[in-house]
Amino acid sequence: MIVLTGATGFLGSHLLGKLLSQGYKVIAVVRVNSNFSRINKWLNHPNFRFYNCEEISLRSIFEQNKVDVIVHTATEYGRGNGSISKILDANLILPIRLLELGIEYGVQCFINTDSYFNKAGSTYSNLLNYSLSKKSLLVWLKQFSTQINIINVTLEHMYGPYDSRSKFVESLVQAIAVERISQVNLTHGHQKRDFIYVDDVTDAFVTLIKYGSNHSFTFKNFEVGTGNSLQVRDFSQSVKDLSHSSSALCFGAIEYRSDEIMDSKADVSAMNDLGWTAKVNIEEGLLKIFTLYMVDIDY
Repeated sequence: MIVLTGATGFLGSHLLGKLLSQGYKVIAVVRVNSNFSRINKWLNHPNFRFYNCEEISLRSIFEQNKVDVIVHTATEYGRGNGSISKILDANLILPIRLLELGIEYGVQCFINTDSYFNKAGSTYSNLLNYSLSKKSLLVWLKQFSTQINIINVTLEHMYGPYDSRSKFVESLVQAIAVERISQVNLTHGHQKRDFIYVDDVTDAFVTLIKYGSNHSFTFKNFEVGTGNSLQVRDFSQSVKDLSHSSSALCFGAIEYRSDEIMDSKADVSAMNDLGWTAKVNIEEGLLKIFTLYMVDIDY
């Protein structure tokens, strides 16, 4: 039995579908105002249940079910002037509460989702409060790791269909391939990112769930990406070329942030040792999205 936070979000919904398709039993921890549109098709699945954490105690989940693994994907970025207390509640307080209960009820493993811009030595002023909350959680994860297996997933630049428009790739695809607006303003685009398709990410999580359930350890960090980085400039051009869009890409119209991360890619050696590798290249990933969005690519 897996307890999953963030099941109605982008990564969480994809992971929920993957887990159910592989026969796992999943309990989702949701909130009153959660948008279920991404997971409507699974609401009546026999292996899926959800609990509203604002209406019942988290403890009741563990009292009523034998939980093996907790997977924390719920994230509050604080975009749009989100309150700090809301950020801390989702990114720090909720996982700590689940960790305490997991230890009390004999859960084997806790898996946390982290971001590439929280790597040691990196700062990211655009999402400073988010970064601070996640870095604080990392300290606590190491503290708890003497009592429960802890896996921290450092995730590179994930993309896929039906992500939030606030995310770079989704915004880019909508502007260039779907809406085909005349001009798309971008930075110079020389910063490099390790773009990884969401299906590869969910496969990585399944691999880590199996590993965390069958081995004993304290704290382990796994970086999840393709292991290769690509300039944002080239990625943007691929979106334009593969969709045959006439949108003009205006590189340099937006200045870099003062603390822009100019190159990030995953060290995937630890994941490779577990038998996992990313399979979807950028062209394949974009074409999957275009197909779902009914973008005409047959010119």
